[in-house]
Amino acid sequence: MRVDLIRESLELSGFKTRLVTYGDSIVKKVYNLLGDKLLIKDAFWRLIGKKLADRIMSYNPDAVIVFTDICASTIPFLAKRKIKVVLSIEDLTPEYKAYPLTKALKFYELLKSYSSEADLIITPSFILEQRLKRLGIIATTVLIGLESVLSLREALERDQLILHAGQLDDIRKVSIIYSIANNYKVMVHNVGKFSGKLRHSNVIKYRFNSLKKALEFCKKASMGLVVEHRRAYTLSRIYYHTALLQPIIGQGEGPWVDEVNKLGINIYSINSLEDIFNNYERLATLLANIRELLEIPNVHEKLINFLRKK
Repeated sequence: MRVDLIRESLELSGFKTRLVTYGDSIVKKVYNLLGDKLLIKDAFWRLIGKKLADRIMSYNPDAVIVFTDICASTIPFLAKRKIKVVLSIEDLTPEYKAYPLTKALKFYELLKSYSSEADLIITPSFILEQRLKRLGIIATTVLIGLESVLSLREALERDQLILHAGQLDDIRKVSIIYSIANNYKVMVHNVGKFSGKLRHSNVIKYRFNSLKKALEFCKKASMGLVVEHRRAYTLSRIYYHTALLQPIIGQGEGPWVDEVNKLGINIYSINSLEDIFNNYERLATLLANIRELLEIPNVHEKLINFLRKK
């Protein structure tokens, strides 16, 4: 979602973009299976960085935005070729993969070293910006952003449907959806290891190959449900529900909660559903005002202005 929205902002601002990935490659497999053994070694950062940089340079770019912390490994190789490089750090691999402290510190040492030649470092989260500063890495927050996909009038005409757009990867999510489904219809993204455990007459499961079709389906819901206990610095679902003018109910813990507060978005108690529906027009209107501040391309202005500089 973040990559797509940044590309859309750049295209709207007159840039031509290309997405370069390695797909389901050996790099991805190493990250998932052997990361805490190999991603703390300088030699492996050099190997990954050169492979990725060679692939990127085959497209002859004027500037490059590399996403995720490990892709900082490309920066010294791109810098040598006089390419303007922006590094976007979405989260921190040692936290995401629960590295032991000694291995985490080695990873951060390499990240700091390899990112030092970046022309700009950005992050989607104010809270992550603060965390990076404590690691000695200076970053600028450029939020995920969103597109406005329906009007306030359309939002106020919807039925009382609740949308859970995240993966069902935690049994606590299933339990909460069950409790809500006893009184309301809940639309659930049919993805995650616990998705098969969710069977209820008021649960409507969905899964589409097309993002456009998924959006058309999800915009029917009048409220969003977020239950998250991961150590995530931001959640794209928060922006998704805001774009759809869906007041959010939920619970959880982690840095993302502080991030939501900084954005001025409310997460309402699951027990306050009836009150929310009774005050729906006022709450949806407040959300529409926040949505305006988070819309692309303006929300990415810092990045766009930087890339325009000669």
